Amino acid sequence: MTGTRRGMPPAGKPAIAGVYSPEMKRAALCFALCLAALAAASYQTGKLLSITDSRSNREVGNSQTGSVVTVTDVEYRLSVQVGYMIYVGSYWPRTRWSYTPKDFIVNDAVQVRIDGKHMYLQRPDGKELKTEIIQRVRANPAP
Repeated sequence: MTGTRRGMPPAGKPAIAGVYSPEMKRAALCFALCLAALAAASYQTGKLLSITDSRSNREVGNSQTGSVVTVTDVEYRLSVQVGYMIYVGSYWPRTRWSYTPKDFIVNDAVQVRIDGKHMYLQRPDGKELKTEIIQRVRANPAP
């Protein structure tokens, strides 16, 4: 068989395990650096200013049986100050088994990450709470 197949060495040349082309090495290094930069620069320290919750009721009907059920929705708003900026994040637990942010302590330091329209807080158990930023307020620096 003449010629080469993709991924196979040319005829008569042995395949050497562990030898990578300079392009592959460069791509792997770039990928590793991007991952390290993303992981290292993610979180910053902020101060949890407040947690408020509001409840609203809505009726959900079943068209097959005709029954109507009242469902209570809860929204949590978490205010976090990072530097001279205050971010207000909204979190809606979707089920009754969803996480509720009752283990945070107001006025304590929290690890926070801002990514576009989302604010991520590191929960006390180490997991992440994703909120949608609904307001940004510039805090006045103290004199």
